[in-house]
Amino acid sequence: MPAVTLSVDRLSRLVGVQLTPQQIADLAAALGMSVEEVGEAEVKVEYNPNRPDFGSHITIARAVRGLLALELGAGKYHARASRIVVRAERSVEAVRPFIACALVRSLNLSGEDIADLVGLQEDLHWILGRDRRKVAIGLHDYSKIRPPFLYRAVGPTEIRFIPLDSYEEMTPQQILSEHPTGRKYSWILEGKELVPIIQDSRGNILSFPPIINSSLTELRAGVKEIFIDVTGTDERAVNQALNILVTALIDLGGVAYKTLVAYEGRRRRVYTPDLLKRRWVLDPSLVSRLIGLDMPVREIVNALRRARLDARVSRGKIIVEVPPYRVDILHQVDLVEDVAIGIGYQNLEPILPDTPGLGALLASSRTSDILRHVMLSMGFTEVVNTTLANTERDFKWMLIPKEPDVKILNPVSTLYDCLRELLIPGLLSNLATNSKNPYPQRLFEIGDVIVRDDETPEKTRREKHLAFVICHSTASFSESKSVLEEALRLLDISNDLSARDYPFFIPGRGAALIKDGVEVCFIGEVHPAVLENFGLYMPVACCELNLSKAGII
Repeated sequence: MPAVTLSVDRLSRLVGVQLTPQQIADLAAALGMSVEEVGEAEVKVEYNPNRPDFGSHITIARAVRGLLALELGAGKYHARASRIVVRAERSVEAVRPFIACALVRSLNLSGEDIADLVGLQEDLHWILGRDRRKVAIGLHDYSKIRPPFLYRAVGPTEIRFIPLDSYEEMTPQQILSEHPTGRKYSWILEGKELVPIIQDSRGNILSFPPIINSSLTELRAGVKEIFIDVTGTDERAVNQALNILVTALIDLGGVAYKTLVAYEGRRRRVYTPDLLKRRWVLDPSLVSRLIGLDMPVREIVNALRRARLDARVSRGKIIVEVPPYRVDILHQVDLVEDVAIGIGYQNLEPILPDTPGLGALLASSRTSDILRHVMLSMGFTEVVNTTLANTERDFKWMLIPKEPDVKILNPVSTLYDCLRELLIPGLLSNLATNSKNPYPQRLFEIGDVIVRDDETPEKTRREKHLAFVICHSTASFSESKSVLEEALRLLDISNDLSARDYPFFIPGRGAALIKDGVEVCFIGEVHPAVLENFGLYMPVACCELNLSKAGII
């Protein structure tokens, strides 16, 4: 989950009340955050991604002021009219089609304020932006640029500008291949013939979204006017990110101004930001039923106002107005949750349910436990490897001539770029890690693999496998077969093996188990080339049983 390290001094100043670290921790917990660490000067908290507005001191202070009844209701957020125009050319439609912008004036931001905003910006990149693919945000010193602005797509070598954290002009192509930030996010524009840029009326480059801003508009302490651009592939998420940032700046004393976005290709004109409140009708009986208290309507209204929502009673119902930064309100149940926050979860008395529920292990878990006990009794050591895997290890090293069924589009690390389809590669890696330990080594794993299934909405499905490896100087097919036979006897499955060659087994030393015409198991002696790939210098015999296909789980 996203995390924020809260400065006790800064949060106290923003709230307007001197708070202790423990008070901040208690208030954060009351808001639904997870308190990770409480220090003398800082409190580290994690917040749920459904509240992307919790990514800064500024926005958390707003919620805390409500809990402390220092400010009630949603507050007033307005954007004034302006003559700023952003023209979006048709060329961006195939690259990054949506843009929303705003100007915020009357600011005087400190270094702390800027750091806070940048932290909120980066959290929004993750939560709403899917690591900038869906949404990317640019914050600019407006005093360095002049409207109108142009959002267009250009060739990767067509323009040059000085990006942030650089001192020389670079083309977009150079940024993507040489600049650290460019290399990190180049995957987003992979395969695109054109790249998006934003420029002002003088031809100055503001931004190369979603990669990096120009050094020209870098924010520094004392900045008084900030221009915000948000680009992306999802218009709703783009506007949500803009609203969260604009309302945060208004809370810092800023005055927001709208911009006109004129889409050339769509013949469409949009004013952003849209800071109108959304109206909901809440049934008081739903609140009482879900929370378990017979609450007067007035008490519900007060609780909603403490949660920084506007609320009033009309004809027995509660009219709730949600501020523009609350993108998490999708259902009446979300409003009921805010009522509970406004009351304080700590003030709700827990009660036992009238009907006790009896917990029990799933049949699949019981079977896995039995197999685990059997393998342990035969001298094996259990390991638990990750479902995330590596294409080179799981396929190239195993001599399997195919690509993985499920690849990760933007892996954080090349060590984990796909999802595993077999357990054996992970077990061979475990053996390689323990190559200096005494032999024999006997390892097993019971775990999930992910396979392609076009008939499911996710296009994949999980299967449960049992795999084991035996490694010592005389490890053989016969030894692994005896272990498999014991497992099959326990599972009441016929052990009729048929000779079959696999690329990762020595020719003539592999076999398969067929059940109802479906291969459910393979067993054999690992090919020397595979052993060499993994850095193993002892013979290895192994087996992998598909418990799902065998009808066991």
